[in-house]
Amino acid sequence: MKHSISLLLSLTILGFPQQILANTILAQDSQEEEQVQSSEQKTEQNTLFPILKEGKLGYIDTEGNIVIEPQFMFSLAARRFSQGVAAIAIDGKGGLIDRNGNIIIEPQFEHIGEFFAGLAQVIQGGKSGFINQEGEITIALQFEAVRDFSQGLAAVQIEGKWGFINSIGDIVIPAKFEDALDFNPQELAAVKLGKKWGLVNKMGEMIVAPSFDRVWLFQEGFAAIKIDEKWGFINEEGEIAIAPQFERVGNFSEGLAYISLRDQIGYINKSGEIIIEPQFEEGGDFSEGLATIELGGKWGFINGEGKIVISPKYDAAWDFSEGLACIKNGQNIGFINPKEELVILPQFQRASNFINGLAQVEINRKIGYIDKTGRFIWLPTN
Repeated sequence: MKHSISLLLSLTILGFPQQILANTILAQDSQEEEQVQSSEQKTEQNTLFPILKEGKLGYIDTEGNIVIEPQFMFSLAARRFSQGVAAIAIDGKGGLIDRNGNIIIEPQFEHIGEFFAGLAQVIQGGKSGFINQEGEITIALQFEAVRDFSQGLAAVQIEGKWGFINSIGDIVIPAKFEDALDFNPQELAAVKLGKKWGLVNKMGEMIVAPSFDRVWLFQEGFAAIKIDEKWGFINEEGEIAIAPQFERVGNFSEGLAYISLRDQIGYINKSGEIIIEPQFEEGGDFSEGLATIELGGKWGFINGEGKIVISPKYDAAWDFSEGLACIKNGQNIGFINPKEELVILPQFQRASNFINGLAQVEINRKIGYIDKTGRFIWLPTN
């Protein structure tokens, strides 16, 4: 399902770009949107949850106990802990804290990204580079833009062109591409040369000549590609595995991907076979065995065989996470289980998926957290 996404903790501060608050995707009105190319982040055990109290950012545990006192400026750069650290802001500059709230990198950056392979992208003075978890600048801030490390290399932009560096900052593939995406497990990366996309290896050799109009990131071993207004898929070797023939496609999830034929949504498997005939007005990726579908202007869920298991009767619906899914009736959002039982009554203006047992919710522009029974672990505050 193509939904708009929004943030509950969504105050901004001067100097920070509008980054997505990791793992707090919130349910709002549904609408079709462009695919966001971003690496999926895994949550840590014993996650700490960001809270906002009297305008200050702090963190609670899963029982609602304050672990880190609210004291930091909130921004869209603030997020859940990743690899033991979290970004915070003081006086409009970003730094890092550990799980005890100790500042381990003094606030000095305009942006701090997630850590990948021990490195995180940072921006200062309009230039991008990388720091390690000790706060040392290991790759000088010298690039116009950077992407995260994948398979030991990161895409960087120099004078409007993209190339790749290794983990010590050496340029291993010269910046000559109009755009570049992450390397996949087979050590191939999609790059744009002129107006077309192809694939290069880690030596910079063109393995698949630029012939695609669009390429997405790989997921479950496949990446969507577009040729002459039709969508198909390539495998991790860069071979066309499913011929371009569809009006639209989604990523593969749980072995299936949605496709559009004659403006109707169905699903294919990794062999390109239509498993669920196109019959829906809209659809989404599979999660926990179910996918959202739209029929007659209302939203419900199907299983992997295409059987409607939760009847389309909601104004909006979102993916299942930890056994519950957000649904919207009228202006309010609640939660259902896979048996179509209404577990938490619609009462929130916005809500996130459940992560580590808690969901972030908004009532009257105040942010709180509930458990899977709907009990408030943290009462809404702002």
